[in-house]
Amino acid sequence: MPTTLEKEAEAGASAGVARLSVNLAHDTMEVLRWLASRRAASVTETIRRAISVLKFVEDEVAKGNKLAVVETDENGEQHVREIVLVG
Repeated sequence: MPTTLEKEAEAGASAGVARLSVNLAHDTMEVLRWLASRRAASVTETIRRAISVLKFVEDEVAKGNKLAVVETDENGEQHVREIVLVG
């Protein structure tokens, strides 16, 4: 017997989209709204982008690659900091 989520996804698949309902903590929702406003995007588009970024990160880590941030200090020197993912 399919779950409600599976039924919604199946129904949406025929239309090319799936509807999803999630519960977010208030502070998480505020961050999501802030991110959306920063990019002049909808909350839905911001979630799509976040999922795309997470998939990219997961794919790269699965390949054995590392993620890093290159910082430029006040003297113009660049420093590389590795991003370590847990979990």
